[in-house]
Amino acid sequence: MLGLAGMILMVSADTKDVEATGKISYKSETLQEGLCVTAGIRTAEVSGEALTRLQAERASRAEEEERGRMARQAQEAAAAKERAAAEDSGAAETAEEAAEKAAAETGRIYEVSEEDYDALLRLVEAEASGEDIKGKLLVANVVLNRVKSGVFPDTIKEVIYQRQNGRAQFSPVATGKIDRVAVSEETVEAVERALCGEDESAGALYFVAPAYADAGNHQWFRDNLTLLFSYEGHEFYA
Repeated sequence: MLGLAGMILMVSADTKDVEATGKISYKSETLQEGLCVTAGIRTAEVSGEALTRLQAERASRAEEEERGRMARQAQEAAAAKERAAAEDSGAAETAEEAAEKAAAETGRIYEVSEEDYDALLRLVEAEASGEDIKGKLLVANVVLNRVKSGVFPDTIKEVIYQRQNGRAQFSPVATGKIDRVAVSEETVEAVERALCGEDESAGALYFVAPAYADAGNHQWFRDNLTLLFSYEGHEFYA
């Protein structure tokens, strides 16, 4: 009896202890699990916010970098345009300086381009190929007089290739002879002397070769212009 009673008492005591221990353990485990779950939710929430903020910051930096890249490209394009304009301006100035230097070195009083010079050589050769150096000088003088007159075009080439009512002013231009001649050393000398200021023309603006002009054209010169003088195969008029 006593043994059974003692056993019952011991079981009751153990049960109470177990219940007491179980309650404490249960509450502790529940609290611990609750804290872990709550901590896990907070960690996830914080991580999501950080990721969103990080992505926004990256997007903002990417936009800034793109704007910076576009601004640099615009600056580089503007700088390249300025350099090209400066180079063009420098080239033009160099050409003018070269013309002035050439004129100073040769003693010319006229500054002429390569095209002007070539056209004048060819016209003088075509118009006065059988004449002496003075005859060639006179042809060059007339062309230069026209350039200076203010009535005719302002450049040698434009004077030589001028047309009125579709007609060329000089017969070698009309016939194409100007493109077929071989310029002689004497013609070069005559043109250089004219460009240096030697003038035998008395201000003549026109000349005609009576032996080759048709009668009507020659008569127009006589009726409308003032004959200044004749030299070899040409008559010179103002």
